[in-house]
This record gives sequence, structure tokens and C-alpha cells, in this order.
Amino acid sequence: MSKKTRKFLEKKFEKELEIAKEKAVHGRHEIIIILDHLKGGFNIGKILRSCEIYSVHEVHIVGTKFFDVTIAKGALKRVKTFFYDNIEDSIERINELGYTPLTLDSNAQTFLNESELPKKSAFIFGHEEFGPLKEMPGIERLKIKQYGMTESLNVSIAASIVMYEYTNQHASE
Repeated sequence: MSKKTRKFLEKKFEKELEIAKEKAVHGRHEIIIILDHLKGGFNIGKILRSCEIYSVHEVHIVGTKFFDVTIAKGALKRVKTFFYDNIEDSIERINELGYTPLTLDSNAQTFLNESELPKKSAFIFGHEEFGPLKEMPGIERLKIKQYGMTESLNVSIAASIVMYEYTNQHASE
């Protein structure tokens, strides 16, 4: 990305962030999405769009200071979003709010669709290349049932599947 393009996108990001501080609201579903050190490219914006569509309670963006808001299609302005420097601060907030931390792991023993998700679920999605932190005690690990040979899904797709499954279980509550 050229310096000129990045500068333009950073200004757009800052403008939308200012609007979000005034207009964004908590979603109706008691699910929090935590994006831990994701790259600032396409995935954060795509996930925010899904968060808005599924009306998640809030989003935590950890360790990422900037992302291309164009991909989010205005979702940043509508979804309550918090920025953290480290995962520990995000986990502290979800613990204070009474949420259960969960993550996806292809080596987990329990499938997402076979699990009864807590009403107050907080899903942590790790870096696109490195995945979730392995040294996180007390965090339930689930996996998405897959039928092909590829061992992983794009993080934005995985997040959307999680939000779908959560709302499928809790939408009527």
C-alpha cells in the first residue's frame, strides 16, 4: 500500500472512529467478539460487518491501531468497539462483565455446533497466521466441524460461523 493510500485510509478510519464514539451501540445479543492482533487488512472490516449483522454486544480489537474501514461498510459506526493494547485488558473486561471466554482451535475435542454456548460468550480470534494464544488457561476451546482436507478457515469466515451458531442458539431469548 502506498503512503498516500495509507494516509487517506488512516484519515477515514479516524473520522469513522469519532462518529462511532457518539453513535455506536451495544448489540442485542450477549456475545463479545475479541480480535487479538489481527492484521489491519480485510479481515477486521469483514468481521465488523458480520458483528453488525448478528447484533453482537461489543467488539474488542487488541493490538491493532488501524484497519481499512472501507471493508466494514459503516459497521464501525454502529457496533460498540473497544481498542486494547493487550489481550489481558480485554479479558479483564469480559471477566468483569461475567462473560465466558472461548476460542477456536483445530485440535480441540468439542465441536462448536455440538456445544451449548453460554448466554454470555466472548470469542477470541487470534492472528491469521499464528492463531489463538496457546498459553491462555481457563479458556474453552472449540472447533468447527470440517469435511475437506484444508485444516483451517479464514478468520472472518470462522467468526461468522461462530456468530451464526451463537445466534441460532440464543436468538429467541
